[in-house]
Amino acid sequence: MGISTDAALPEEREGKKVGELMTLLLSADLKSALGEKAPHLIVDPEKAFSEFEQFTHLGAVRELRGNLGQEVAQAVNELERYSARAGLDEEVLDKVVGHLSKIREQIDLADQRRRELLNLMGEESLLKLDVTVSRNLPNSADEATQRRHLVAGFSLKWTLRTDRAQDCRSQGAKMAALRRGRMPHFAAVTMEPRPSMLAILGRGSGDVDCVYHLHLPALCDAIDEYCSGTKHKATLEMRDTFRRLLDQRRVRDYDELRTYVATL
Repeated sequence: MGISTDAALPEEREGKKVGELMTLLLSADLKSALGEKAPHLIVDPEKAFSEFEQFTHLGAVRELRGNLGQEVAQAVNELERYSARAGLDEEVLDKVVGHLSKIREQIDLADQRRRELLNLMGEESLLKLDVTVSRNLPNSADEATQRRHLVAGFSLKWTLRTDRAQDCRSQGAKMAALRRGRMPHFAAVTMEPRPSMLAILGRGSGDVDCVYHLHLPALCDAIDEYCSGTKHKATLEMRDTFRRLLDQRRVRDYDELRTYVATL
């Protein structure tokens, strides 16, 4: 992905922060990997869930917050002005104005009811996915308004902070609960070296399918070397935790991500 193996990633590079740079580099790498194997798949950085057909409904509440009766009210006002200029009989004009007043009342009542219903509705929101893999839907009735089908989504974390390690799992749980249709493959991609932090994401109820590590072979070698010959209980527990994650395929190498996504 263009990241030097002999140095830590700087806080900023080419004017971009670590997370932004990681998103761009991983997106470019996946595009290259899928170009020949799966040309039908589309890779994008930072896409909102509502842009994909399984989650289109998430934007509905936001749209309802707009003034839906504004155009109707403007048409009523224009009709009233036209009636005043049209030279209608006074009795007819009074009836027209009376009908228009009733229409305004109904618009106001409908708007009030809409706001009451909005206050009762819960508005669920999801953070943008760092990298998305999607495909066009076949036989779309209206290609102009076509929404792509989300095949896979990834949350990227160069390292894991203790206070934010659960973010990925929370996002995955919401995806599963709010989707309409097939659940996309959802995983975290990280360079985190600590088994205890990897376990927070990789060991759980399936909110995250798995964790892809950017250089798993090197991490395996480092942990084996660090734990070699020790009898320290905490160190051995760390090694065993890591091995369980590998055996259960909760942690996988990034190269497997590149291969697996091409099959979706």
